[in-house]
Formats: sequence, structure tokens, C-alpha cells
Amino acid sequence: MLCFALSASHSSIAQDSGNDEKTSAPRKITLFQSDNRVLVMMQVGDGDLMPMVFDTGSDGATIDHSVTRRLSLKRVGQVEEVDGTTGKVRMLPRVALRNVTLGGLKVGGIEAASVEYDRNDAMGIISSEMFTDSLLYLDLANNRALLTPRSTTPAPAGQATQYVTGIPSVHLMMPNGSTLPAHFDTGFNGALSLPISMMDKVPLFRPAEVVGRFKSISAEGPVYGGRVKGMIKIGPVTLDNPNVTFLGDLANIGLPVIRQVILVIDAAANRNWVLAAGSQPPSAK
Repeated sequence: MLCFALSASHSSIAQDSGNDEKTSAPRKITLFQSDNRVLVMMQVGDGDLMPMVFDTGSDGATIDHSVTRRLSLKRVGQVEEVDGTTGKVRMLPRVALRNVTLGGLKVGGIEAASVEYDRNDAMGIISSEMFTDSLLYLDLANNRALLTPRSTTPAPAGQATQYVTGIPSVHLMMPNGSTLPAHFDTGFNGALSLPISMMDKVPLFRPAEVVGRFKSISAEGPVYGGRVKGMIKIGPVTLDNPNVTFLGDLANIGLPVIRQVILVIDAAANRNWVLAAGSQPPSAK
């Protein structure tokens, strides 16, 4: 049975510290990975380290209620959380965290939704969207995210892709030559999922069948899958006769593919680039 980590979307405010404009050297956030997760260690002030999911599929941060209580975090408002799988909405308290360090890098203050989080391996979610003063080079092959000053770092070569529904995206090429928008989601442990509406439209070696179950913030249900006849191209990566799942309304690209590319995120402009593995920021060469 497949285990899916499907992120919810909600608003969040954060800021870089150390003033990006004063340095041209990339700043590094160290990441840790298992087969199914990308984690970053968070520290609030001089407190204990806490594992957090580093997620490109969420537009805001979340923190478990137990951390909110333990650190006596101040409530500063509320946020609307939308389940990316079901579309269901709930309102959550928003809390402020001060003097935050992520993966060894001081990032200043952030705000997060306080939730009852599944604490099997993490205490919440850190979104790649918080770094609005930087271009973020996500380099999972080397367990790191590199931040470069947005206003002084040249944009990567090639045309950027505009976000789809607030999430880093790409237009993947299907076997028939058509294109399809797809999210990059480090919170998803499968290689590729396609909209469930395409289950009877994509050429498969055999009809799709139940391959697992999904569980999101407010629902769960069956996941269908099958093997596609032909190639699907995702930026510099080509998937030949790939196994895919069918879930939700949008295509989702997960960890096995993201680990093969460099994803460059410009959160302030809601755009991103997909580069070949090994690409680095100009100032890191």
C-alpha cells in the first residue's frame, strides 16, 4: 500500500534574516532525507531541534499544537487551510515564532498555522514559499537548499514557469505531445500522479486499478494506478512507460523526480525554473 503525504495550502508570512542584499554568497539550508520525506531541523531561539517537513507543495508553514503550547507561542490571527485533495476548508489559529533557525541558517521570524499534526516523523511543515527575498535552489541530490539574493542574482537561463494555484509548477509533456500543468511537491513520495479525470484518457498497458489509499486533512479514499504507454517529459527528465497514480484535480510531481533536477523557486514572483541536475547559482560556481 502506498503512503501519501498530501499537503494542505494556507497563508503564511515569513522573512529572511541577515539581509540578502549584503552578501552574494549562497546561504545554505541543510536538509535530511528518507525515502519518503525531506526534513529540515528547526530551532526556535536556543531551544531543542525539531524535525519539520520541507515542502514545496504547501504555500505556508504549520506547527503542531504541542509546540505552540510548549513555547507559549503568541496567536497573531487565523489562516484558511484548503485541503489540496478534497478542497475542504478549515480555519486555523496563526502563531508567531521568533528567532528561528532552519537547517543551520538563521531566518528570523515566521508565522505558522497551529494544527494537530501527525507527529510520526516531524512536528510540522516549512514551506519553500517563505523565502521571498531569495532565489531558492533546491538541490535534493546534495541534501541542501541554496538561497541567493533575489535582486542581484541573475535569473536562470530559459523561460520561467508561472505557478499554478500558488505552487511551483511545470508543463509536462504527455505521450501524445500535449502538455499538462503539474505541481512540484516534496511532500508527495510518488514519482507522478495525474488528475483522476485522465484515468480513462491516458494510454495504459492495462486498466487502472486500486494501488493504495490516500489520507489528507479531512478525507481518505482509494488511489488508482497504472503504467503509461509512452514517454512523459518533465523538464530535463524523461519517464519511459512510467507507473503513475491518479488522484485529485491536478498532476503532482514527487520526490523520485525532484531528486533528479534542480528546482529554482522565485517565491516573490510566483515562478520557477527546472534545471538539469548539478546546476548551481552563478555565485556558487
